Amino acid sequence: MCRFISIYTIFISIFLTNTGCESTKSSGSGTSGRTTGKESSTKTTSEKKVVVTPSTPVVEANLAPGLERQVLDLVNDYRKTKKLAPLQNNAAIEYQARRHSMDMGTHRIPFGHQGLSFRIKYIQEKVPGATIVGENVAFGNLSAKAVVSGWIKSTEHRKNMEGNFKYTGIGVTRNMQNQLYFTQIFAR
Repeated sequence: MCRFISIYTIFISIFLTNTGCESTKSSGSGTSGRTTGKESSTKTTSEKKVVVTPSTPVVEANLAPGLERQVLDLVNDYRKTKKLAPLQNNAAIEYQARRHSMDMGTHRIPFGHQGLSFRIKYIQEKVPGATIVGENVAFGNLSAKAVVSGWIKSTEHRKNMEGNFKYTGIGVTRNMQNQLYFTQIFAR
């Protein structure tokens, strides 16, 4: 199972879709896009109640710049078939996309668009004239081609890919469980 989510933001309006898909997995373990929160247990003594909260194990992850380049190439190839200008990679947007993928991959945040308003604000401050921002995310044991194909099949993802955007940033993270997290942010 893979999960794709798309956000297309026009000023304050945010549209969110959540589309599931089936794909071929490269490993036998399933990915659901959900993380478990911190679990708390309560111990009671005769004098006082003590709450014990175990620390969340650290999950390590690494960036996958090769996959990022492949996603950009595939998205620009798709845009070319629609007679659209290629997207230009932007370092500030790429930083936010990588950071978001890393946060999802290390389970600091759940899979999705948490923190999007911060990313939008950051991009609008760093990219002169940026007023519209869109975001696509995906996760699973997928190739770049499978992710881009999945986004093309989804109306909301395709809307971002075909949007009147000029800049993009892509972040792909592979965590120690070999799960991949993809974020592509679009801006103009």
